[in-house]
Amino acid sequence: MTEIVDEEGNLWHKSEQRKKRLNEAVAGAHAIIPFQCECCWMRNLEGREITSNDDFYVSLIRRANLDSMAGMSKLTIASHRRTICANVKRCARINKTPLYEPRGPMPLSDTIGMGVMVDMLHKSVTAEGRIRPHVQFDTIRKERSTISKVYASSPKGIGEVSSFAKGAGRVRPTSCPTQSEWLQDALRGCEYRMGFETRADHGVSIEAIVQMLEYIKEDAEEDPTSDDARQLLKIGAFICMVTSASLRGHEGFFADLTGMRLHIDKGRDGVIPVKMSHKKIMTEAECNNLPHVAICLQGNFKGEGGINYHILNVANKTMSGLQTRWWIEKLLEINKDEGYFTGPAFRDDEGNLAASTDYDAVFRQYLSKVQESTDLIEDDINVDTFFSISRTPRKSANTRALRANLSKQHIDKMNRWKTVENAKGRRPRVNMQQHYSEACLLMPTTWFYAYAL
Repeated sequence: MTEIVDEEGNLWHKSEQRKKRLNEAVAGAHAIIPFQCECCWMRNLEGREITSNDDFYVSLIRRANLDSMAGMSKLTIASHRRTICANVKRCARINKTPLYEPRGPMPLSDTIGMGVMVDMLHKSVTAEGRIRPHVQFDTIRKERSTISKVYASSPKGIGEVSSFAKGAGRVRPTSCPTQSEWLQDALRGCEYRMGFETRADHGVSIEAIVQMLEYIKEDAEEDPTSDDARQLLKIGAFICMVTSASLRGHEGFFADLTGMRLHIDKGRDGVIPVKMSHKKIMTEAECNNLPHVAICLQGNFKGEGGINYHILNVANKTMSGLQTRWWIEKLLEINKDEGYFTGPAFRDDEGNLAASTDYDAVFRQYLSKVQESTDLIEDDINVDTFFSISRTPRKSANTRALRANLSKQHIDKMNRWKTVENAKGRRPRVNMQQHYSEACLLMPTTWFYAYAL
């Protein structure tokens, strides 16, 4: 343990000092925070005295008070306390009343958000978490934003004045208790006490993705005309597409049949140059002649107005064996058999946009099969916990791209296709052929990235 000497000369272990900070009041804190005891807060919040049935309620109020003190530096509180004490002594010498505002009586209401903090702490104790048995700080703080929205839509909230500050957006004076400084301190203290743990989706090797797609293909071929087989092949095409194009899971559902059908024949018979490099400046003719397949996305993208097209031209087949063109052509074939030629490429049995939860369930199911039958995923890894279709394919692709010695700038450029296009302002309304021509010019980025996988 780390040993620490506090300002009073006491020797503490780090864990002991943290426990003391979280569970003991700080001398002088009442002078710079709007402190009230549990009895006063019960009157403010409920309009009554504490009863024998309020033990848990009272403990939440006490915890909120302690968190607000822990949210401020102990040294800051001590500094203000010394300044106040010194000034009071100087004023006493000349018989002067200090200018400090009286510490009471406080208003008989909750103007600082104690009720908000109590609700959040209550949830932190009683709700069940996804990663841990208890919820984390990021979960409980959402209660505050909900209460703010409810307040803003209330008769009192809509009556508050709105104003604008030049260059800083809207400024809204409000008496909503969720915006108080006390609550900010309490939230900081609560976060310090609870801590946080993230469990972001992990990547797998590209070989595991390739093997998973082989298993999907094998299962679909057992009864190729069945609805289940068609859905399996759609999910396989989705997994291959988001991996080779380095898309987040939700972006894959923007895939558009019209654009992909229009461009599917282009790049089928392309030839890989004998001497090539992602650092080499390629001509437009060389780009067009690469073996590629167009992934077309259509939708309302953040930062742009109206419906827009985005096209990413990626390699027909990657170095590790991802057969992107095969899967895209199979996807178009299935949609054609089902009578769909326009609209979203990924639909459910009823023709509606597919649900990501269904795709995610199949993704994890086949990853588990890869784990059981190969050594590509370690046995002690919980597939349901560490992987999802939302980010795992993209992280897998990025890891492979780094191993292929692609630069971070190259990878960032591939992953931030929306940011790059949005930075140029709102895109003009142009036809899909013009979008495709622009996408060809970007193939030194998109094609080489996908080919390296």
